[in-house]
Amino acid sequence: MSAELHAASERPRNREATKKRLREAVGRVLARQGFTAVGINTVAREAGVDKVLIYRYFGGLPGLVAAFSHDGDFWPSLDELIGGDEGAFLALPYAERVVTASRNYLRGIRNRPMTQEILAWRFLEQNELTAALDNVRAMTGTRLMELVANDQPVGFDVEAFNAVIGAAINHLAVRARQEKTFAGLALDAAESWERIEAMLARIIRAVFGEG
Repeated sequence: MSAELHAASERPRNREATKKRLREAVGRVLARQGFTAVGINTVAREAGVDKVLIYRYFGGLPGLVAAFSHDGDFWPSLDELIGGDEGAFLALPYAERVVTASRNYLRGIRNRPMTQEILAWRFLEQNELTAALDNVRAMTGTRLMELVANDQPVGFDVEAFNAVIGAAINHLAVRARQEKTFAGLALDAAESWERIEAMLARIIRAVFGEG
């Protein structure tokens, strides 16, 4: 049976299992070799399937990468970032909402070694595949900012502030993959990350006059 006929005749359960294998294969290749290594043939071999299924199920490689980027295992979800209770999150003062989201974002990235690897490669590459990953990050970030923005200080440059905090978190999380220490902190020690979280909270509260 040809690959095309096999794909058409797959039962829904098998089809979903194959799609999952392909999404997972993309993640492994990205983390191991970076964006330049992500090709139709490489991903198909990694997943152990015929490359025609990538076109059939995802319309091509960018579609597959986009599907991977929407996988809950790749990026912290909105629910994870706000702590799982939207009502309780919205009831917090503005600075505490920022503290909560920043802390949970840091923990979310640290708990995802594959995401750390992909972020490291993302710093070096920019193409249609990185755009697919950036899209899901932007969507989650936009929804989070909508929740945080209530009572946002007037005239404050929130975009610049978020850029500084986000860049610091990304840098530290990615750097910890390769280095044991940074600025005198042991990045392989839980105590150091507790200190980093505490300092993030202190900075945020000080900036917004609540510290």
